[in-house]
Amino acid sequence: MAVGLVDRPVQRDPQAPRPRRTLRSLLPARPDAELERLRRLEGAQALLEQARGLIADGWVQDSFYVVRDRRGQSRPVSPFGLLLLRRTDVVGACLVGAIAHASAAIDRRDRRGQAALAVDTMWETLGLGPGPVETAYPAARAARVRDLARWNDEPTRSRQDVLDLLDRAVSRTILAAVR
Repeated sequence: MAVGLVDRPVQRDPQAPRPRRTLRSLLPARPDAELERLRRLEGAQALLEQARGLIADGWVQDSFYVVRDRRGQSRPVSPFGLLLLRRTDVVGACLVGAIAHASAAIDRRDRRGQAALAVDTMWETLGLGPGPVETAYPAARAARVRDLARWNDEPTRSRQDVLDLLDRAVSRTILAAVR
């Protein structure tokens, strides 16, 4: 079998101006902002739904997680204690712990944006304060996480309250995507 050029090179007019290369043409194409926004909303929605499933199985107050040990006993652990365990050992979580647990399955590059949007959406759904739904400030988001943990740990709070919040937050992400 012979291999060779089938077409001849195109003759360029020497008088024609060369196309100008701009800095923008050298940079990688930026993703469409609307597609990126929808991707983040979809990721936040998926996180909220996964967190809802974990809370439906086992809801916790005054601790981040409950794990089942080797003897089959359930015991509470902090987020730092979970580093020593397998994620499959988790049998229950608080609101914030459920979001953190659900975000572990996401690619590291996307995790922060989707989990942050999920936290911001829950915070806004609760109406805990004025401000934009999404914040870029880590200190503001940390304060929102503390607000959500405090809300979760109120003695009068029930599992159904937490599930209702997650359902409303999922609805909020869906509505934001269709706007």
